[in-house]
Amino acid sequence: MTLPLTGIKVLDFSEHGFVPAAAAALADFGADVVKIERVEGDAMRAIIPSGMVPSKDGYDFLFELVNRNKRGIALDIGRAEGRGVFEKLVKWADVAITNQLPRVQRKLHTEPSDLLALNPRLVVAKGHGQGQRGPESEAGGYDAVSYWARGGMAHVLTDDGAVRPAQQRPAIGDIPSGMFLAGGICAALVHVSRTGEGIVVDTSLLGSAAWNLGPDMAYASLTGEQLPKAPLSDMAPLIRQYRSADERWVALMMIDEARYWEPALKALGLDALVEKYPDQAARRANRESVAAQIGAVIAGLDSATLTERLGDHQCIFSFYSTPVDVQTDTAVAANGYLMKHPDHPDLKLSAAPVQFDDEIASIRRAAPEKGQHTREILAEIGYSASDIESLVESEVVVE
Repeated sequence: MTLPLTGIKVLDFSEHGFVPAAAAALADFGADVVKIERVEGDAMRAIIPSGMVPSKDGYDFLFELVNRNKRGIALDIGRAEGRGVFEKLVKWADVAITNQLPRVQRKLHTEPSDLLALNPRLVVAKGHGQGQRGPESEAGGYDAVSYWARGGMAHVLTDDGAVRPAQQRPAIGDIPSGMFLAGGICAALVHVSRTGEGIVVDTSLLGSAAWNLGPDMAYASLTGEQLPKAPLSDMAPLIRQYRSADERWVALMMIDEARYWEPALKALGLDALVEKYPDQAARRANRESVAAQIGAVIAGLDSATLTERLGDHQCIFSFYSTPVDVQTDTAVAANGYLMKHPDHPDLKLSAAPVQFDDEIASIRRAAPEKGQHTREILAEIGYSASDIESLVESEVVVE
């Protein structure tokens, strides 16, 4: 299997979801990722046990999602011996990733300048809530705040008149933001390969939201107003949502109306409308009548029949799916967008949305238990068996 980051060594000193997700993507691409946890463990491990996010039998699928394909070491870098281990790991790595707040970096001497002094060819990657500049550069942030609320996501996805804002899904900002950071890291690795000089990469949850809402942000900058939601009456009949006989919503999205007018109407048995409204002007003047007739036909057909008819005429459409539906989506299965977990028979984790040489990604190893690979990693960076035993006994490291 093609793993383009094979040989790249990544030191992941981050917690929760956003920044660890970036390291998980790099691991999916073949990088050797070593996750450092505090001896107390990543705070992410407490999310499901706390009941904040439900699970089956308490299984921590969230930690698995953002830490698959990594090895793990538990280390107290606040002690001199632990600092020595940390510095060896920094010198070992090609990439160091963190979401530590700036004040924590100063306290632990893990600022980019500290790391680059140890390894001048290092890619230092940081993840923030609100970014590295401005009055809140020192403040913490989670995706529910920095991405979902502050970044405008909740507002644009909340219906007018709703009694409360739309609620975010778990890690809905963390996962895409992690992928953005992974992309920046890959670009930074190219820079190092060309110049031999280390570089600092920075991504924030707030910046990620601004990117994802690019059209809304552009419109707001031009007008000083929110991009309006198009009234249904302004939407062409082939760009609407309709409900089928079995109570499923189907989205038609045939923007090139001239191309799809005839096949779509023939698929629905409305052949007479093809000639009745042959040009855009006629269709626009009668769009509500046409939409009503399309809606009436769809309301009388079940989703299986509609799928066959619209598919046979190469229409662009989709029924609205639940996450349960996506599990059995034929395209999802064929392309390996959900990877089977190697240790849990029922669990599937979303693959990083990039493939190489048309090959399907896989999970090569489960997320590490706290300190699972401590001895193995210490031996790789030059510690003797007796030195490792001493570090374990003194609880500088945990296995």
